[in-house]
Amino acid sequence: MPISSQVKPLGRRKIGLALSSGVARGWAHIGALRALGRLGIDFDVLAGWSAGALVGGCHLARKLDGLEAWAIALNKRKLVSYLDINLGRGGLIRGDRLIADLRGLLGPLRIEDLRIPFVAVATDLATGHEVWLQTGDLTETLRASFALPGLFPPIELDIPRLIENPGEFPCILRLNGFG
Repeated sequence: MPISSQVKPLGRRKIGLALSSGVARGWAHIGALRALGRLGIDFDVLAGWSAGALVGGCHLARKLDGLEAWAIALNKRKLVSYLDINLGRGGLIRGDRLIADLRGLLGPLRIEDLRIPFVAVATDLATGHEVWLQTGDLTETLRASFALPGLFPPIELDIPRLIENPGEFPCILRLNGFG
């Protein structure tokens, strides 16, 4: 009897995907997600921070086409229109105009309504600890994840003063039981 007939299949392994920060990488994530989709690769969990959270959240909300169209249409004039200067505390730009466009794309969607578990990573400004945002309004969660210190003010959700996670990104390993 051949060995291949004696081997029992292990079953499908869980697959997690981590999407990193950085605008250029974020836009590259769009193409990568599309390529993986064409190959039939499905994920059991998706995590991201900053631009990676934005792309991952839009992917799971089935709004990746809208995000890509927005990114392609982004020019100097549109970019300047997002500069709602904030002379108060926390950041140069309030980000309200940008968030209004994002909310227009995503609507009132909550993370709990996405098709698989999603984690947007941010940092608690008071402690410097990594925070996994796994529930709540998707738009506000994404905003917390890309709240770049000095540019955008910190976002207050359940944890006061969340900002973009500037550190390493080991959470996907812990999510899959490796940490």
